[in-house]
Amino acid sequence: MNLGVFKKVVLSGLKYFAYFFLVFFTGRLFFLLSYGNFSESSHYKLGVLKAFWVGARFDVSAICYGFLPLVFLWIIALFIPKSRTYSFIHFYSIFSKYYLLIILFLFVSLIMVDYFFYQFFQSHINLLFFGIFYDDTTAVLNSVWTDYPIFKIILIYTGAIMLFLVFNKKVKKRLFLPVKRENKLLALVLLLVFPLFFVGMRGSLGEFTLRREHTNVTTNEFVNSLCYNALYSLKFANSERKENEIKPDIEQELAANGFTSKSDLQAVYQKDLGNIFDENLKTKTPYNEFLENNPPNVVFLQMESMSNHYFELNTKELNLLGDLAEELPHLYYFKNGLSAYNGTIQTLENFLVGTPKTIISQSIYFDTPFSSSIALPFKDKGYKASFMTGASISWRNIDNFIKNQGYDEIGGGNLIKEKFPDAEEFAWGVHDGYLFDYILYLLKQDNNKPQFIFGLTISNHTPFEVPNHYKPYPIRMNNELKDKIRVDEKTAYANFASHQYAASQLARFIKNIRNSPLGENTIIVASGDHNIRQVFEYEPEEGFLKRSVPVLMYIPEKYKPEYYNDQIIVSHKDIFPTIFNLSLSDAQYTYTGDDMFKKNQPYRFAINDYNFIADSVGVLSVENNKPYYYTWKDNNKRQLKVNNNQSEHATYMQEKMKVYTTMQTANIYSDIQKHLLKKGVKHIANK
Repeated sequence: MNLGVFKKVVLSGLKYFAYFFLVFFTGRLFFLLSYGNFSESSHYKLGVLKAFWVGARFDVSAICYGFLPLVFLWIIALFIPKSRTYSFIHFYSIFSKYYLLIILFLFVSLIMVDYFFYQFFQSHINLLFFGIFYDDTTAVLNSVWTDYPIFKIILIYTGAIMLFLVFNKKVKKRLFLPVKRENKLLALVLLLVFPLFFVGMRGSLGEFTLRREHTNVTTNEFVNSLCYNALYSLKFANSERKENEIKPDIEQELAANGFTSKSDLQAVYQKDLGNIFDENLKTKTPYNEFLENNPPNVVFLQMESMSNHYFELNTKELNLLGDLAEELPHLYYFKNGLSAYNGTIQTLENFLVGTPKTIISQSIYFDTPFSSSIALPFKDKGYKASFMTGASISWRNIDNFIKNQGYDEIGGGNLIKEKFPDAEEFAWGVHDGYLFDYILYLLKQDNNKPQFIFGLTISNHTPFEVPNHYKPYPIRMNNELKDKIRVDEKTAYANFASHQYAASQLARFIKNIRNSPLGENTIIVASGDHNIRQVFEYEPEEGFLKRSVPVLMYIPEKYKPEYYNDQIIVSHKDIFPTIFNLSLSDAQYTYTGDDMFKKNQPYRFAINDYNFIADSVGVLSVENNKPYYYTWKDNNKRQLKVNNNQSEHATYMQEKMKVYTTMQTANIYSDIQKHLLKKGVKHIANK
């Protein structure tokens, strides 16, 4: 065996390995310095060290996979004739240089993508990452150009590559030095690199290779997040994507969650609640003679990134609500609301059909008519149903999805532009004010039918822009708030202005309705599709605030409920059951949640992303397949404190979330199966 050339290439390879390890370590350290709360992390010093140790194992594993072609060349080096030593080393030096440059570029790219992904979503790369490839590419690139430091990113690329080239030059120089004395013992010891490399790929000497569970080193979610690197974040996200693929097999779904039938699910969920829905989740609103004869118009508005946090930060100096602040006294405002998901398309689908499985609109099941569609109870009562947005109506294929859900009219930015040719646009479409004007135009049409209109807004989205005609109210951060933002001041102020604009336009719309004859018979409901998490860092103890959105309702005098408590815990699942009970008499609908105006509700809970559940006692969050249980610090329900995740109530919450998710999933799968059978695709329906 040619131990001389083997020793040379292995030693050079280990030096390259050290360089790549330093790149990952630098990325993790910069991540900690950028996003870590040092007053909080100081309580977890040992945990941070553990996280860096586990992180090093993830890094070594990722690098080992990247170095596989080099390891193959190391094996070949053992059998190279000594007469061809120089030519092999020459080939090896060229190949390793350019191959590792490509790998370095990919690794650095993923590290930076993960870094900025966390800045925007306060999470490492997750399922939302894959949605980027199905989004409006032009708008996404526009957001990247305006929101992220492109020149700094280019500088990082340049620095990493230049340092590598300098380092490579030194390694290459030693690679071509003549062997003064062949050290066979060292060469034989270096043969251990192969079993060690195999261990490095696994990242573990135990039974299991590296998994999510290895990241649970403390009770602090951020410290645990330090364990990840970008490649494994992407790997876990891809695994989650595959696990969440829509496979409409009800029996498998039930069995996987420990249930035998849908009636079994029904019984477990309704224990202590009474018989509130049947096996197919169908329930009814009470008969109401007034509603029977006076059905109101209903407008629901899914507001892009409208944040409960911003509502609470609002002052005259830091004006984040604009005209909405003066309109709030006329509204019902539920202050403890959670969004269905943390992404727009997922929340939209959840509103439209109540699904834990997304994204349906871009799956092969996009044409399924769902029995849980929120338009159907209105249609059954003679309403005209419309869906309107300022975005392109073909975004995420929502037009083809929505047209199967019972809507009479579907319109996007182009339709609004036809009506208002001077409507101002930005990267994602027509600004919110013009959408509201179009909805008002629809309401004024005399068609002898009550109307249900679903509106999807877009203005409060990166790149944060407002129409030229809009004059913002003063927005000024004090020094304390400046210390809390995690983006540059320019981006923060742009977001604040965008949030203010959207809130002001909502207020203008509500006021126009309220002060017109429509105000006597039009219910308006609005909620954020998710909190904006780009500007502020949220600690694990602020997990509820991180996901919190306002739920606002304008209800005319004749339709007002008898009971109202703005402090109850609610989420998007409860909004349409509430609307149905406010507006429809003796109407059948699919159960997704509870009437927020019902006084004696035995148990209320809110759910976000189907892995985060909150109630009056506390919160249970499942991260990395591990439950984290918190209880409220006080009655304000904004700060949480870590508690025992083995407690009786923690177990109850986790079971409630599992039952609810399985129940809703089984219902969605049932509709898909029926549709497939109707189309004659029996083999898919049974798969």
